[in-house]
Amino acid sequence: MRLIVSISTFLISIVGYTGSSYSQAAELANIQSQCRNITPQQRQMAKAAGYDVDQLCSSVSNLNSQESTQQPIRTVIPRGSAVEMNSRGVIGEPTEPVSEEVEFVADLVETTKFIDDSGLTRYGYDLFAGIPTTFAPATDIPVPVNYVMGPGDQLQIQLLGKVSQNINLTVSRDGTINFPELGPISLAGLNFTEAKSRIQETVKEQMIGVRAVISLGELRSIRVFVLGEAFKPGSYTVSALSTMTNALFVSGGVKEFGSLRNIQLKRQGEVITTLDLYDLLQKGDTSGDQRLQPGDVIYIPPVGKTAGITGEVKRPAVYELKNENNLESLIQLAGGYSASAYPNISHITRKSNSGFTTVIDVDLTTKQAKSTRLKDGDLVEISTVLDEYEGVVGLTGTFHRPRKVKWKQNLTLGDVITSIRDFKENTDLNIALIIRKSLPLREISVLHFNPRSVIEGGEDKDILLKPLDRVVTFSAFDASRHSGSSLDLFKETDPEIGSIEEANALEAQLEKEEIESKTNFRVSLLTPVIEKLKEQTSDGQLVRIVEISGNVRFPGVYPLSQNMNTRDLILLAGGLREAAYLGNAEITRKDLSNFESASVEHINVNLAEQLTGRKSFELQPKDKLAVYTTPEYRERLNISLQGEVRFPGEYEFKRGETLSQVISRAGGFTPMAHIQAAVFTREALKLQESARLEELRERMRADIAASELEEVAAGEAAGMNNAEALLNALSETEAVGRLVIDLERIVSNEMTDIQLQDGDQLIIPAFRQEISVLGEVQHATSHLFNEQWTLEDYLDKSGGLTGRADDDRIYVVKADGSVFLPNQSGWLTHQNEMLNPGDTIVVPLDTDRIKSLTLWTNVSQIVYQLALGAAAVKSL
Repeated sequence: MRLIVSISTFLISIVGYTGSSYSQAAELANIQSQCRNITPQQRQMAKAAGYDVDQLCSSVSNLNSQESTQQPIRTVIPRGSAVEMNSRGVIGEPTEPVSEEVEFVADLVETTKFIDDSGLTRYGYDLFAGIPTTFAPATDIPVPVNYVMGPGDQLQIQLLGKVSQNINLTVSRDGTINFPELGPISLAGLNFTEAKSRIQETVKEQMIGVRAVISLGELRSIRVFVLGEAFKPGSYTVSALSTMTNALFVSGGVKEFGSLRNIQLKRQGEVITTLDLYDLLQKGDTSGDQRLQPGDVIYIPPVGKTAGITGEVKRPAVYELKNENNLESLIQLAGGYSASAYPNISHITRKSNSGFTTVIDVDLTTKQAKSTRLKDGDLVEISTVLDEYEGVVGLTGTFHRPRKVKWKQNLTLGDVITSIRDFKENTDLNIALIIRKSLPLREISVLHFNPRSVIEGGEDKDILLKPLDRVVTFSAFDASRHSGSSLDLFKETDPEIGSIEEANALEAQLEKEEIESKTNFRVSLLTPVIEKLKEQTSDGQLVRIVEISGNVRFPGVYPLSQNMNTRDLILLAGGLREAAYLGNAEITRKDLSNFESASVEHINVNLAEQLTGRKSFELQPKDKLAVYTTPEYRERLNISLQGEVRFPGEYEFKRGETLSQVISRAGGFTPMAHIQAAVFTREALKLQESARLEELRERMRADIAASELEEVAAGEAAGMNNAEALLNALSETEAVGRLVIDLERIVSNEMTDIQLQDGDQLIIPAFRQEISVLGEVQHATSHLFNEQWTLEDYLDKSGGLTGRADDDRIYVVKADGSVFLPNQSGWLTHQNEMLNPGDTIVVPLDTDRIKSLTLWTNVSQIVYQLALGAAAVKSL
């Protein structure tokens, strides 16, 4: 109801606004605000009333740019006189002539309230939705042959033959037409067919060689009255061919409390006929729709007795009752029951004489209930069929066609599972479940069976099914050992797969689907069952669930089925993984037999004996089975050998195997191998380096932030720029995980060999003849190794040091990744002996410029070393 009031107030304000000097700016702002906030429901209701809200709002928004002297905006011809609108919701005296559209919208408030208090629509009133906003007479109605001519009718006459002429003649008040050259012709009392014949005969007799073709032009108008509970009662000028329904539409239809079933046509004070619009709406019967004559009165009395019907009928609504006095006739008015109706349980809501509302239950399948008499204001509700199934058995999981099967006496598993073709290819045929609901409380219990036994005709095929049983099967896929067998199987059935790209795409898709099936079938199918088992256990007993962990394909919580043993639980969890230990497994059991204190018991079982059936350990509620891993079992361990080895590639090794042993398996080194420059990386070291780099980044940021707060000299400010550049370089540096090794001494057994770890990588580069110079030199470059050159020679050949160089901390990064520091003894006297092909000379930046950045030396050295290591790895 509030929605109707709000839309009506909005429409009254918007169509009544003129934009003239009399209007206030606040009113315009209010209307524009309502335009912005109009809801879809309000927009739909305005459209049903024949108004385009978007167009109206657009017109109002344009008023801001218009002159105040502009003519008022009208959607309908204005009446030109002030009208009192207080009775229709407009408060106060109007300040200007009120347009007819304002009255139209005001009356719309009364007419569009078609929603009953029960929430049902009043049937039939939407026939007048979208009523016309003008009141022009209807002239496009076909003219019947028995139409009686009268004053004001126009005849269109075409003369053919000797004379070719078009003549339009109007019937005068005395019922004649004045035909040129022939004089008056009387048509009084004649219908159109008779009038046409008389004119044609007269022309034929008096105008030899001429014939006339006659049709009706404009028809005369008549004035009728539409009174009573009409939308706009009053006097209307309509076409002479108009009927009662034409006049109703012209007047805007029937108000909410007007009758649709007893519309009266009165002529000279007597009721000529009555019109029942239900006959038109439900049967298409227009026999009661009489043609109007001048002075006729269409009277719409108040609505009679009504009753509503809701629920499972085809047309829920509030109906006006005429000859329908019982429930059966009301249901027929509503179109009968819907497909989901359950008339056995229905009820009538009725206002009693005591001033209260009461409910009467009825079973509409009985004749007595159907003949129950209705009272004014009754509301009948037809119940719906429940969504729950009855007398069926459900098949879910990996069936090709999950479905419901009608239960019958002595129905067995063998009756619903007949072939391996019933299942998808990845179905686990070792175990499946029956989820059983026990009537009448619908408590669930779980049974297990072997699908393979059912298919092969074993004893499980004779398991009797009960109503509401649900048979659940599972996928056998194990994502951890996906080997592409599904792809191979697909290739056998689809010869179109040819390219490697197509095969890889298909394999990825199959793997995704199978991983989803692994996740969904074991978890999503059984989670509701487990939750239900938890809910129905309220007597202090343990919930009938069990848990399995360790080396099984699908560890987790499962329902405890009847007579479930250890083997059954392992099969329900998808079976054992290859790492599972077949010796002892542990079962943890809770004991609540002592009311004073609960206890926990650990029981060892031999899995080999359980799986072979030599022994069977029956499980109890809340048991937990832990399956161990076989001692010393490990996944595959691999090392990557790259570069100058005879057979580079991935090598699998066993625990305890060393680097030299794997190199020997790879055939040793090639003649071009630069063994001294070998790069050995390890994943564990890479993780440590990453953590160390992040720590250094944070410390560098803190030091730079602290230094920026101090007042530094101009030279120190330049040093801060260098610090920022170093921090950026550190941020871009990635961990390599390099382990410095003396590979030459390792393979010759002169030092301790390296124990391998999974993910290790050894790169043997080709022999390098150059020595590189990096850092604060004029031209960082590489030079061919010269035994006669010293460190100073290489620096001189690189253009010498820059002004920012720290000549006291020059160091050398050897080809194997080790570092000679500047303060090492013997540096100055033996520096030429320390240089070898593949070495790199690094000239660091002078870090004493900013004393607060104590990390500079270490950070710059780390950046250079990691950069050199990464370059060595990427050089292959």
